[in-house]
Amino acid sequence: MRLRNKIRWLYEEMVDLFDFIRAYVFSVFRPNYIRRKWDGEDVLASARRVAVFNHFDKRGVVHDYVLHYLSELRRAGFTIVFTSNSPRFPRASVERLSPLVARILWRSNVGYDFGAFKDGIAQVPDVNSLEMLLVTNDSIYGPVQDLGEIIGNADPAEADVWGITDCWSRLFHLQSYFVLFHPKALQDKAFRRFWRWLPYFRRKEWVIRYGEIGLTQYLMKHDLRCQALYPYRAMVARVSGPIETYLEKTDPKDDPIRYRYLEMIGRFLREGVALNQTHFFWDELLVTSRCPFIKRDLLQRNPVGIPYLQHWENLLKDVSSYDARLIVKHLEYSMRNRVY
Repeated sequence: MRLRNKIRWLYEEMVDLFDFIRAYVFSVFRPNYIRRKWDGEDVLASARRVAVFNHFDKRGVVHDYVLHYLSELRRAGFTIVFTSNSPRFPRASVERLSPLVARILWRSNVGYDFGAFKDGIAQVPDVNSLEMLLVTNDSIYGPVQDLGEIIGNADPAEADVWGITDCWSRLFHLQSYFVLFHPKALQDKAFRRFWRWLPYFRRKEWVIRYGEIGLTQYLMKHDLRCQALYPYRAMVARVSGPIETYLEKTDPKDDPIRYRYLEMIGRFLREGVALNQTHFFWDELLVTSRCPFIKRDLLQRNPVGIPYLQHWENLLKDVSSYDARLIVKHLEYSMRNRVY
């Protein structure tokens, strides 16, 4: 059994190594994975703030919640390069997008979000002259708070690169659904080198390791300051005490589901386990922190089994004027055998 496991591990390592080498080699000979390109009604050449927005839908549909997010980005002063990794991209989607964006790139889904970000950034005529560059995607619902105010809180005097949330799983990194670069980062050689040499990985594991995690780690190693607007450590400091108090003073029989869940969370926090706060503390982020986004996969799949998630709509209405029907409409389109 040990020999079999060792052989399997060795085989998987060889496959990973082959994929890694192949990605590097192909990236040298293939400059991008763009299938087709359209110009929108906005103008990219004169842009001071640019957002590269990546999208994926099996049918190539651009949903209303995405259009709302794009509209809010424009209202915050961003010119948008829209990339889609969808298997197909119908003309109707191009027509829906054109009034909101400067450029639309339909590309093969090679490199996932980071391959799309790389191709999208390459469309910007002069990255060095930008006031801000944002990379973001459709994996979030929102913004449910004022995006301009959120952007204003990302002070370039405090950090060169900002995320909405950070994560300490594996290595510290900004979660890649929203990463904002200020001029000091954009004009640094490390920024250019990262994107120039980032391969178009076909394995998601490599994209996470060398894209999402690698970006933050690489920039920090080159003395660029990376910070989250809603840091995980601040969340832990805020919720640890109330959770312990609840566990001490509450009879488990009153609400056994909540008690067992918070007992598990309390144990994880005491042991220093790195949790994904966009799932485990989604309600605290939404209500107390006034975080502007809800992760889409939380409502679609609830992968870690968060209890009482069915109350998301009521909580959202308490803190935001965001139209919850945008989320419900997308869930109706995408959900299978689950209702929230």
